[in-house]
Amino acid sequence: MAKTLEGVVEKIEEGALKGQLLATMRSGEVEVTFDLIRDVMNFKKGEKLRIHITEEKPKDLDRFDFCGHGYLVNEESQTGMTLFSIWGILFKFTPPIGLQADRKYYLCIEKA
Repeated sequence: MAKTLEGVVEKIEEGALKGQLLATMRSGEVEVTFDLIRDVMNFKKGEKLRIHITEEKPKDLDRFDFCGHGYLVNEESQTGMTLFSIWGILFKFTPPIGLQADRKYYLCIEKA
């Protein structure tokens, strides 16, 4: 399974937690909202990003601005979204993107 989403960061806003920032990107019909940790990933509103999701570890890690592995947090069919966690950094995809429970996925982001 490999999936690539490409889009523009539409907004960056404060989250419900103190100091939390949320970035929102749209790729076709899929909206992606994720925790923006400035020390780990430094994306800005208006930047074009590519998000790559795969079960295999990418061989060319140096080309990415952010890369990590994580797991599906929810049952997509019950919630109507994909909630994916990498080291506690949450990525929400609406509608679901078809990840499987109990599988490790790599999510890597590069500026396009």
